[in-house]
Parts: sequence; C-alpha cells; structure tokens
Amino acid sequence: ILTASSGYLFGLLPGTATCLFSAAIAASLSFVIGRTLLRGYVERVLARSPKFQSMDRAIEKEGFKLMLLLRLSPLFPFALSNYLYGASS
Repeated sequence: ILTASSGYLFGLLPGTATCLFSAAIAASLSFVIGRTLLRGYVERVLARSPKFQSMDRAIEKEGFKLMLLLRLSPLFPFALSNYLYGASS
C-alpha cells in the first residue's frame, strides 16, 4: 500500500526512486541493528529454537541463494528477514 501511495504522491519515476531508496535504507538499518545492538539478545532467545539453528546453518552455507528466495516470497516480511540475517553467523 505504501509503495503504491508513493507512486501516486510523487509520480511514477520519483515515487519508484523514493520507494527503492527508502527500502534500501530500511533494510540496511535493520541488518545493522540485528548485527550490532540486538545480536546478543536475539542469539540468546533464538538459541533455544532448533528451527533457527537449522536456518542459521542454511544461511551460512547458501546465504545468497536463500536470501534471494526469501525476498521473492511474500510470506516472510522484509524487516524480519533483515533482523534474521543480522543475527545469523
């Protein structure tokens, strides 16, 4: 909804540029927060989860391919995936 509204408010090309720039900044910030500030907490909480441990191993082994496939999936929110990548090995 926000992507469509940026195209409506700013026009097609400026709206697309604004949306892509904002998404890149938000993804970068989520990753940095997950990697630095919240890493210890997230590792402690998720260390008890066997599913996270298997996902961590998969990201470590096939990170780029897994990240690309998760980006194409509408079922996994971008912000959550960025925190997951930040907390992974």
